[in-house]
Amino acid sequence: MQKIIYLSIVLLVVSLFLISIGFSSPTLFNNNNNNNNNENENNKLLNNNVNKEINNIINKGYQKMVDGLKLKSQFHYNEDKYMKRAMEKQQHNPLGYKCQHDSIVQKRINKLKLKSADDNNNGENLKTKTVTEKLVKDAKALEASATTVSATTASQPIRFQFDTSYITGTKDKYACHNVGDVISVGFSSGATKPCEPDGSVEVCLYTCTEADIQTTQLQNFYKNNIIETIKEVFQSRLLVRNPQNSFTFNPAATDGTCDYGVPIPDSYYTDGIENTDIYVWVTSRPTSSNNTIAYAFACDYDTTNNILGRPRAASINFNPIYFSPFIGAENSISFNEYVRVGIHEMTHALGFSSSFFDSFVKPNTADVIRDGTGAAENFKFSGKTPSGESYSVTKSAIYSDHVVNFAKQHYGCNDLKHQELEDFGGSGTAGSHWEARTAGEEYMLGFVSPVMPITDLSFNLLLDSGWYEIVTNSSEPLIWGKGLGCDFVQKPCSTSTWNYQGYFCTENGASSCTGTRMGKGVCRIVTGQNEWLPQYQHLDNPKLVGYNLAADGCPFYSVQDNNVYCFDTSKQSTANSQVFEEYCENCRCFEFKDGNDGSIQQSCWEQRCGSNGLQIKINNNWVDCPDSQTIVSSGVTVVCPTGYTICGGDPKPVIVTGSSGIKILPYFILISSLIILIYLLI
Repeated sequence: MQKIIYLSIVLLVVSLFLISIGFSSPTLFNNNNNNNNNENENNKLLNNNVNKEINNIINKGYQKMVDGLKLKSQFHYNEDKYMKRAMEKQQHNPLGYKCQHDSIVQKRINKLKLKSADDNNNGENLKTKTVTEKLVKDAKALEASATTVSATTASQPIRFQFDTSYITGTKDKYACHNVGDVISVGFSSGATKPCEPDGSVEVCLYTCTEADIQTTQLQNFYKNNIIETIKEVFQSRLLVRNPQNSFTFNPAATDGTCDYGVPIPDSYYTDGIENTDIYVWVTSRPTSSNNTIAYAFACDYDTTNNILGRPRAASINFNPIYFSPFIGAENSISFNEYVRVGIHEMTHALGFSSSFFDSFVKPNTADVIRDGTGAAENFKFSGKTPSGESYSVTKSAIYSDHVVNFAKQHYGCNDLKHQELEDFGGSGTAGSHWEARTAGEEYMLGFVSPVMPITDLSFNLLLDSGWYEIVTNSSEPLIWGKGLGCDFVQKPCSTSTWNYQGYFCTENGASSCTGTRMGKGVCRIVTGQNEWLPQYQHLDNPKLVGYNLAADGCPFYSVQDNNVYCFDTSKQSTANSQVFEEYCENCRCFEFKDGNDGSIQQSCWEQRCGSNGLQIKINNNWVDCPDSQTIVSSGVTVVCPTGYTICGGDPKPVIVTGSSGIKILPYFILISSLIILIYLLI
């Protein structure tokens, strides 16, 4: 009995101690030493650990644009001017971007089905007849060409040919050239209703505004900067297997157009195109939904026994209402975002599309992978609500080898069989994007953030198509979920599966660094009128759900609410000078203790990986920030992260805060100890 009493007293003391320190690390040491003089070749700086090639290409594209504008005395960037102009023109931030790839592709499929039915009813169509006559006439030449094409050749960087004729002058009658013009959106004919902002009317009549106008400056921006940068990024990462000297378009894959109002010339079906792997028409038209910045899809590929070949032609459209505010208010952050949105869309056109998943082949045999089943497959996702209700829902995922191997290594889960695809967002988003709950910020999510790392998760999918090879070790890192284990990726989010810094949260409005530390996050929880479906219930109250339903309603700290990213240099004027806060490309979010009340706050500081792990620059001094410890530098008390994965740290579980912001475990121990002690004394 005495031992039990003593144990209860010990637990009581421990809990009081944990509460007194806020359940943070007890290690506190002064680290004001300047490490600048101790740098050497063995010091692993962040820039050496994280590949910067893609970001460097994008930055080079931005600098090229700036240099060109300066030569014309047209570059006058000013932060206040940019912010004011963006507000005046109601610039839409890509943060709210919703990809419409699948819904657009489905419309094309439906249109092709109608075409096929007409062909069956009316006999051979004119386009097919023209092609047939040409094939017979030039049989010998085509046979020789086919021999050249079929020969195995070494893989080479992908060759793009962008057709910019529809963003030159006033050629495109479905683009806006004058305020007040009424144009058809969605299809070249058949529109009778006006467009709605939510995109509910897909084929509609659109009245052009000033922000929709395809000005000469906007056209040059697309042609000289956005497109060229997109092309350079892909050519640095992606190689085409067995490239052809030339190819002719497949009449069975098109209805004679690529996008609506973009007819494919007859010569492309007969004479073909040379020295090109993918031919891309570029347009800049309004879309039926205000949430769509850009879209792209493939419009030519071989078709054999319902197996689709590598995409050889595509269309990409940039919604001018998103891009026009950039003209005259140029800045690197927006340029970076827009290029990455374009890369996202071109990745769809290259094969990251549910339309192609069943046609992924083994590169050496051309047999469909996984014994003919293709890359994607449905599976049952099961779980329990906090109240104990069991549920099982059908989801889809990618099962191809390179994707799965990447996922196993990334999450640290050898049992993983697949990488989930998004199941939220309707026909526009579900099916051709990674699940936001598991992939976080990756550039092929259906709802894109300004971070958008271009990672090997998506490029391994292109590799698994059998059509491409990829350049290894040149992609950007995926930080979300790194090393968090099987429970994180395979189970519903909860206080026991997402119990890592910056992930699961329970108090609406609470602040923390995000899970990837890219910015200052806010916990967003909303209340529904009724109970949410079981798969969205992660909190005790079944009417509460995380703001981001694309992430299955998981409540976590995100930047969306306050829009503070540490890499956004335009925020420097708002920096907290008392803690020497800094916004820069290599800056990330970290916690510190407020000197007045001891509360935990967030700040952005530059960081790098030193020989001993994480280093943070405070007041121009580089200081070591040991895992889970607390340091003092220049009078600032920094709470060092637990398991900083960028510098090789192992993620460690933390205690998820309750609604009062108090750590749950110490108070649980306190209450339990008191109950046991009172019971025994009585």
